Amino acid sequence: MYKIIKIFVLSVFIISCARVGSPNGGPKDIIPPKFLGSKPDTLATHVNPNIKEIVLNFDEYVILKDLAKQVIISPPPRITPSISPVSSARKYVTVRFYEPLLANTTYHINFGTSIQDNNEGNKLNNFSYTFSTGDKIDSLQVNGTVKQSLKRGLAEPTLVSLYKIEKDKSGKDSINLKNKPYYISRVDSLGNFKFEHLHEGNYRLLAFNDLNSNLIPDMDKEIVGFTTKEINPIHADTYNLILSPVKEPYHVIGAVQEGQGIIKVKFKGNPDKLNIVPVDRSFPSYKIDHQPFSDSLYIYFNNKEFKKTENKFKVKLLVKFRQKADTVNLLYDNTINSHLSLEPIDKEISPTSYFMLQTTNYIDLINKDRIEVIKNKKSINFSTEIDSLDAKKITIKFPVSYDTEYKVTIKDNAFQDFLNQKNKDTLSYIIKTKKQNEFGNLSIKIKNKPESKFFFQLLNEKYEIVENIYGSQDTFIFQNMRPGKYLIRILVDENNNATWDRADLENFKPAEPTYLYPNLIEVRPLWDINEVWIL
Repeated sequence: MYKIIKIFVLSVFIISCARVGSPNGGPKDIIPPKFLGSKPDTLATHVNPNIKEIVLNFDEYVILKDLAKQVIISPPPRITPSISPVSSARKYVTVRFYEPLLANTTYHINFGTSIQDNNEGNKLNNFSYTFSTGDKIDSLQVNGTVKQSLKRGLAEPTLVSLYKIEKDKSGKDSINLKNKPYYISRVDSLGNFKFEHLHEGNYRLLAFNDLNSNLIPDMDKEIVGFTTKEINPIHADTYNLILSPVKEPYHVIGAVQEGQGIIKVKFKGNPDKLNIVPVDRSFPSYKIDHQPFSDSLYIYFNNKEFKKTENKFKVKLLVKFRQKADTVNLLYDNTINSHLSLEPIDKEISPTSYFMLQTTNYIDLINKDRIEVIKNKKSINFSTEIDSLDAKKITIKFPVSYDTEYKVTIKDNAFQDFLNQKNKDTLSYIIKTKKQNEFGNLSIKIKNKPESKFFFQLLNEKYEIVENIYGSQDTFIFQNMRPGKYLIRILVDENNNATWDRADLENFKPAEPTYLYPNLIEVRPLWDINEVWIL
């Protein structure tokens, strides 16, 4: 009898053990790790600035993920602390410091969603830890919102920072944007941010999308938003920041040869006007193509005189912008083959658009006799036009009907470029227009429009510009639109310089105003859409 009972008990024990490991052994764990305590305690004061390590204890095995994007320490130590575990799980998290901390300072560590349990990956959201090396925990707060100037939605990842204003060598208030900010926060999914445990003082509030995770705004790649004046958290204000591209300080990058008789000068800072001249040689009949506020300039010249004597030679150019002068050099190769070629920009046209060509070189002359446009087997009248802003673009204008086939023939010697080269091949393009019921129409009426001129931009879903209209009218009509989804944006030209000025971070001057239409507009065949936009 004793043996039977013993066997029965042993069987129950084995079955129970098996059930623990069963794939169907109960509901899935969805509970995140629970914080049990820390050393030093959270909200501890008088913490030794020479502390080497902080230990945070949890009720289960945890691991850290995506530390670079999730964990923010304010103020950030000069030497980045190490935080673990990142590979093998354990029931505690350590933060190890490699330099003394600041005295009389409240430190705030926000772990974001980096802490998660090792089994199911349940995240401990927005966990933070605070301590002070002084006799109190700072308690001031700053909060607000962040949005973009040119796009809808959030720019990921976006950080908000507070730079402590300090005296420079001359005694003036200043900040160094090349250093990490004093306080850092992140925005939530709605674009809101909140700083806690701040010390009273004067700061610059600045947001940026930290693409390279270096905690520093990189003006050449990242969009930035800021307050125009310094702030003090002792005042309970809410701040609304707008992320915009930043105007870079002007400087010349260099010059490169883009083809035969073409030199491209590249620069930053988007200058409005430039003066450029060859220094050590005269270029025969050279032309300069510079679009104001662009990032490059083209020099076109006829190099035939050089071909007789030199295969390669040095070119020195003097580039002047306001009071600044730069010299750039390049080695010009006179042996590069060059030819004039062309291709259509878009083979689809409508009664409200034109057939356009893109050429490889700057066009000087067009021979209309070498071009033919045929409709229903008959030649029709047309006109040609060289784009005044881009001489590499040619427009061929002729009346366009719906549901009709056209044939455009470009014969040899129809175009001549600045090198006196002519196109060698005869090219024909068959263009079949769509039926009227395949297009849609869109009308936008603006109320409370800006007082100054502005750019009205029709964009596709990728924010690529479809139409860019500069003016001050309050109604915009687009006919024969391709079906699709569109966005609308307005860039205000407050200073009337015919461009939209970016943010000037050096002088803390914001970008010129922008407006984004709140809805995505879907254009459908045969639909007439009429929208009213109240700014």
